[in-house]
Amino acid sequence: MKHIDFKDIESTLKGRFVGEKILSLKDLPKPEQLTNLQEIAKRLKQAINQKKRIVIVGDYDVDGVVSCAILQDFFTRVDYPIYVEIPHRFLDGYGLSEKIVKRLQCDVILTVDNGINALEAAKICRERGIELLITDHHTPQELLPEALICNPKLSKDFPEPEICGACVAWYLCAALKAEMNWEYSLLESLDLLSLAIVSDVMPLLGMNRVLLKRGLEILQNSKRLAFVQLKNHFAKHSISAQLIGYYIAPLLNCAGRMESAMLSYQFLIENDLKESGVLLDKLLLLNAQRKDLQVRMYEEAKEMFCAQKDYEKLPFIIVFNPQWHEGIVGIIAAHLSEEFSKPCIVLTQKEGILKGSMRSSSVDCMEALNSVKEFLCAFGGHCGAAGLSLKLESFEDFKRTLENQRFCENAKETRYSDVLGWLSLGAVNDALFFMIQKYAPFGNGNEIPKFYAQARILNVHYFGRGHSNILLKDEGGECHALVFNADLRQYKGRALECVYYLQWDQYLQKVILYLDSYVFL
Repeated sequence: MKHIDFKDIESTLKGRFVGEKILSLKDLPKPEQLTNLQEIAKRLKQAINQKKRIVIVGDYDVDGVVSCAILQDFFTRVDYPIYVEIPHRFLDGYGLSEKIVKRLQCDVILTVDNGINALEAAKICRERGIELLITDHHTPQELLPEALICNPKLSKDFPEPEICGACVAWYLCAALKAEMNWEYSLLESLDLLSLAIVSDVMPLLGMNRVLLKRGLEILQNSKRLAFVQLKNHFAKHSISAQLIGYYIAPLLNCAGRMESAMLSYQFLIENDLKESGVLLDKLLLLNAQRKDLQVRMYEEAKEMFCAQKDYEKLPFIIVFNPQWHEGIVGIIAAHLSEEFSKPCIVLTQKEGILKGSMRSSSVDCMEALNSVKEFLCAFGGHCGAAGLSLKLESFEDFKRTLENQRFCENAKETRYSDVLGWLSLGAVNDALFFMIQKYAPFGNGNEIPKFYAQARILNVHYFGRGHSNILLKDEGGECHALVFNADLRQYKGRALECVYYLQWDQYLQKVILYLDSYVFL
């Protein structure tokens, strides 16, 4: 592995953005470039002028919850009442279902972050005289609902098909603002939008990067009570995409996974300080329960996969247990996929139907599921993540067919393939950290720079619930490093090789290392 220095790192990061056309908010594509968005805004204007009852139907993940919160914030500021419905994962299933349409009393349904596959629900809307307006970003299938649809993947004039559902909702606010001639600053909801961009793992290049970077700046100073509470709770962390991805998004997602996503939605829009604190406490309790359940399920799923003969050679991870919690299977699929560098499907069972999630960084989930659609009752999602359902009697054929297809050609070859190079600990300093931050935010498509080192553990401080703060030394210098979910006290004095990235320690007010992986020598 080659040794690198400050100049090498800066040159590499700068090269990631060569040819970028969207470099600031003024470069963003216009709302009219999203097919049907202007027409949807006109239909909403007509409904508003006629004082019709409008219901927003979202999704139970962070993207869907944030989409609803952005629209609620918009309509509250312009003083027009709307109603928000977020499906209950366990009672309603995903998206705009027949069950939801039948219980809603309204004139207009506007979907956000869902609806592109709501064929039956669209028929019921038409029968009941409900106008259905769909905004979504998920991959469309061959048949589309009979409704007015706005989806960046169906918009040939829109330069970025990979934007989240909340971004489409944000663009709808822009179109409706212009249509109604309302006073509203679209910057005010970029703090909310930043949550969705990170949680839905959008590629952080072009417009996504520009929106997230400005959104993080606004979040830093946001007076929105939810963010005041979150910033206080996570005070030892800097405001960054990593804070959202590792802490805030899982916390908000736990409501939809464990109970009802309305809890996260209420938290985001709450205007009473005391009630906001109560809602955060409920989310923290649910998240702790989710973590405990996740650990048990992950160990069971991993053991099940590794018990298969020649499991290392299998191109696909497919595991099923009827007792697994439906709200956690997506997390388990993501972790297994990352650990084994294979696409992964994790399934549970509900009322005779297998339901689950697929995650992959090497295979297009929708393409893979489309190749076996004859076995599926339903599926939907996007490149890196999808949901699916199938009958129990189809499981073996489904599993065998996927395992016989070779999907993993693009999987990482080694655990060092995303490392920029060998960087001595003596080269780690504040100047390096702040130079790197010029190219933030980091995430999908703009990965946080990772480095390799060989060092010895001089000291270990054990803290929290199973974490270690270690002092590392190599031939160039010393650095403190954090290792989560590991007690390294017994390894004091041992040498190791590690992959690390840099973070700012709010308490120490200096740069430290986060160990991404390590092996003792």
